[in-house]
Amino acid sequence: MQVVIVGCGRSGSALATRLDAEGDEVCIVDIDPAARQRLSRGYGGRFFHGDAMRREVLEAAGIAQAEALTALSSNDSLNIVVARVARDVYHVPRVVGRLHDAERAPVCAELGLPMVSSVRMTVDRVHRMVRHARLEPEQTFGNGESILVRSHIPAYLAGRRVAELNVPGEIQVVEVTRAGHSSIPGSGATLHEGDLVSFVVASGAVGRLRGFLGGRLG
Repeated sequence: MQVVIVGCGRSGSALATRLDAEGDEVCIVDIDPAARQRLSRGYGGRFFHGDAMRREVLEAAGIAQAEALTALSSNDSLNIVVARVARDVYHVPRVVGRLHDAERAPVCAELGLPMVSSVRMTVDRVHRMVRHARLEPEQTFGNGESILVRSHIPAYLAGRRVAELNVPGEIQVVEVTRAGHSSIPGSGATLHEGDLVSFVVASGAVGRLRGFLGGRLG
């Protein structure tokens, strides 16, 4: 996966190092050339010095080919603008931004931009949002051990029982929205294509749920 990260602070550098170690092609952008020093010695991706408000900088960083972009700078306005440009101009499939000022959250919600606040944000949460775009966390519990996620049911699961998606201690279906109406399903309820299903998932089981939804239900 090709990833552009804007902002080489503590979170940006940690995320860049993690994604690079997982084999992704990463380019991190920062206006301060000294920010490169925050990257670990083992980081093998690119660092690009420049102002991410300029499209030529984003293009040099590879935004046109990017499969994901995260805007994690210390400037909320920059993060919002970059996230919108990535989504609306370059059609990057997975976009996540960071907010320091929670009062801006309603505006971002109206724009449909997935943003995380500095109070609740962790590298793990952003990593899940980038890696599991279809399973973006709606709510986290405790210290992030369990999360609430929602996803539409693909065609291949239509007609299967809700109970087939439940894995004790890992995955639990807690709600289904169908045609605009919400219900709490019994274990014998069946799934319809396009159902919007809410799951409570152990953080370590997100990949397993993603596999179920991607066509690997045993």
